[in-house]
Amino acid sequence: MPTASFILPTRNVEKNIGNLLESIYSQNTHHEIEVLIMDSSDDKTPEIVKKYPTKLVRVEPEDYNYGGTRNLGAKMTSGDFLVFLSTDVEIRDKKWLSKLLRHFTDPKVAGVYGRQLPKENATPMEKFFILNTYPAKSHILSLNGGQKLKRAFLFSNTNSAIRRSVWEKIKLPEMLKSEDQEWAKRALKAGYKIVYDSEAVVYHSHNYTIKSVFQEYFDSGATMPYVYDKKIINYSINNFLLDGIKYTLREYSFMANNGYISWIPYATIYDSFKFLGMFLGSKHKYMPLWLKKALCKKKNHWDKYNDIINEQLINGFQKSLQK
Repeated sequence: MPTASFILPTRNVEKNIGNLLESIYSQNTHHEIEVLIMDSSDDKTPEIVKKYPTKLVRVEPEDYNYGGTRNLGAKMTSGDFLVFLSTDVEIRDKKWLSKLLRHFTDPKVAGVYGRQLPKENATPMEKFFILNTYPAKSHILSLNGGQKLKRAFLFSNTNSAIRRSVWEKIKLPEMLKSEDQEWAKRALKAGYKIVYDSEAVVYHSHNYTIKSVFQEYFDSGATMPYVYDKKIINYSINNFLLDGIKYTLREYSFMANNGYISWIPYATIYDSFKFLGMFLGSKHKYMPLWLKKALCKKKNHWDKYNDIINEQLINGFQKSLQK
């Protein structure tokens, strides 16, 4: 019987980790389930986790890396499929896991990610972002014949599963952020498919402050020039700016039509800092180290890596494609 290995990095999630584990273990699925908790908490999260049949390992906060920690977790598990979740999600469907994993009957599918819907307490900006980013229609991405992707693409480890045999060839890169998108790009380049399943739903959203949204998008911006490699994706700076303008206009329309019109002045400031963070992050190579640390969220990353990504992993990936 195929096994689904859940790899869950946790940090101070005592309020919701119990509910999440309850929903995982109550899934109506023919897959066996193993759960690995990689915990960096200083609250009661470990005490709650120990009440469930999970494996618990300690990860020091300064050692946490989006891709590196998940790779370590994959090595410590044995499932046919690696399931990645953010531990602040809510799962309300007992068939969620079966929906996420059903696509792996196709041997060319490397990874599947599911839909996210905003939580009830999400801000209007976050509600629009989630609804705009995760549409109601499923789709499949592939690079048949080596053609370029026509625009930006997405893969999210907030709600995803990848095939272990593909992960063994293509590890998650140790990046400042966007390791999931970079992994998906590499899988596509290697000839695999990526599936978005709009029926495999989790509830997830963040209510960022002005400061935190700037930092999040600075980190994202630092990775984008690499992730959106012109050799793979036909997505120019002009397209990015045009899409940004269209996004803002649709967001304002969403607010006006859903009773949030009083939020528009704040949303203007919020979106300005979001796009400023993205822009400055994309120019990080021209900044001194102290300034990068001051502007980004994951500050200790710059002490571990000379750039946004571990060059050893890049070289290993390139060699694997040449074989």
